[in-house]
Amino acid sequence: MAKKSRRARRQRATRLPSTPSTPPAAQGSKPWAVPANDVPAAVASPSRPKVDFGTEYHYVISDLRSMAIIALAMLGVLIALSFVIN
Repeated sequence: MAKKSRRARRQRATRLPSTPSTPPAAQGSKPWAVPANDVPAAVASPSRPKVDFGTEYHYVISDLRSMAIIALAMLGVLIALSFVIN
């Protein structure tokens, strides 16, 4: 258990969001819609080079294959033992 601290904890300020003077329906716009002029023009992400994951992670396939063979062998042993024990 963690040791208790003697320092006083800071309390979080609970602010209420400011509300517009008129409801959104009266303003004629949807509250979740972003006006087109508020979106910056250069928002597009920079292009990234294409990565061939087959060549980058070629060893993963062989590891997965060996794990599958071991899992199937263990399952076979469990099934064989269930017949032998009963």
